[in-house]
Amino acid sequence: MNRSKATNVRWRILLIVLLLGFIAYVYRANLSVVGKFMMDDLGISQIELGWLLSAFIWGYTIFQFPGGLFSQLIGPRKTLVVVTLGSSLITLLTGLIVFSSASLVLLIPLILVSRFLLGAFQGPLFPAVGGGVIARWFPVGSWALPNGMSSTSLALGSAATPPLITLIVIYFGWKSSFFLLSILGVIGSVIWWKYARDWPNEHPDVNAEELKLTANNNLGDNQITWSLIKNVLTNTNVLLLSLSYLCMNYVFYIFFSWLFIYLVNERNFSILEGGFLASLPFLMGAIGATVGGYMCDRLQKKVGPTWGHRIPVILGLIPSGACLIFGSITQNPYLAVVSLALCFGFIQLTEGPYWSTIAFVSRENAQAGGGVLNTGGNLGGVIATPLIPILVAQFDWVIALSSGAVFAVMGLVFFMFINFKENIKNGEMSK
Repeated sequence: MNRSKATNVRWRILLIVLLLGFIAYVYRANLSVVGKFMMDDLGISQIELGWLLSAFIWGYTIFQFPGGLFSQLIGPRKTLVVVTLGSSLITLLTGLIVFSSASLVLLIPLILVSRFLLGAFQGPLFPAVGGGVIARWFPVGSWALPNGMSSTSLALGSAATPPLITLIVIYFGWKSSFFLLSILGVIGSVIWWKYARDWPNEHPDVNAEELKLTANNNLGDNQITWSLIKNVLTNTNVLLLSLSYLCMNYVFYIFFSWLFIYLVNERNFSILEGGFLASLPFLMGAIGATVGGYMCDRLQKKVGPTWGHRIPVILGLIPSGACLIFGSITQNPYLAVVSLALCFGFIQLTEGPYWSTIAFVSRENAQAGGGVLNTGGNLGGVIATPLIPILVAQFDWVIALSSGAVFAVMGLVFFMFINFKENIKNGEMSK
């Protein structure tokens, strides 16, 4: 008997998600490159830039859990439109602020507010993607690869930003970058809204065979209750995973916030060369994220979910710390770039496993659980972004970068205590 082949709508949905993630990271990474020119033209200090960069992370972190609840309430389709269009509007607003010729006393608070709002709008992004789109559209045991691929799109966005912004600055000036980039989100939002749906059974192109792939996901529409909120916020597995993710993201935010400035100011690369070299770690991260997700899904089928998730995290966190230390102490600037690129590749190896883990331990509350996970993760950025320039001022770049290796080891310790045999179901613990 001939059985019809499953359609691949889920992969097309994922492709659009990857586009939205790419755009989101171009928006958020813009200031880490433009910041160099703001320091030169406006007289902003490195520590002041650290606080401007941190403003995004504060907004992003504070709105992670509310964003997860928001997405669980209205669905990921509407949520991602709000995220993308809102980010475009704030990016446009930031451009108007820097063009206003306001005094530095007024300019810094205005940019602080705009960056905080950009973070707030992007807060629901990962909970809606990992806990919403991927958990609903892909079968159990196959969540790590699409989550890893979503991190790949983010890494590609970060990789594209330094050379893209550098070229914009050369031809149009750094202030114009905000206006030119804001167009991207409008295009992405239209594509997403026209094609995406919240659930596979709502999409006209999905056939019965593709629906069967997600028949055992057990992801119902949960009403938001205080009991649900309490159980997600106090679940031991969710909290351990969030602490581990905090430590991993401490390393991530060293690259995200300070890599371009480190390469230009400390390693003495030119602006143009530094812009292109700063993209290399993110390109390695793009490869690492997809490889880590693929590895995690394959290992789960061979050794089960516990070690299927642990092995990629071990292979990611330990080598990343070693590469970070070596990259900071080597005298050869190009060898330093290679080592730092490997570090970021290894750290991104863990992204898919982290988001697959939160789906396992949160199940039908995966969007709310994802909000808690990414709250923890971005607290790593809240710590790292202002702390790195302080460590540089008090000690040097070697100490500042090497602090990431300590956090990588701590992250592994927290992850090893997660119990994959427990999950939150209908607001209660289930084994």
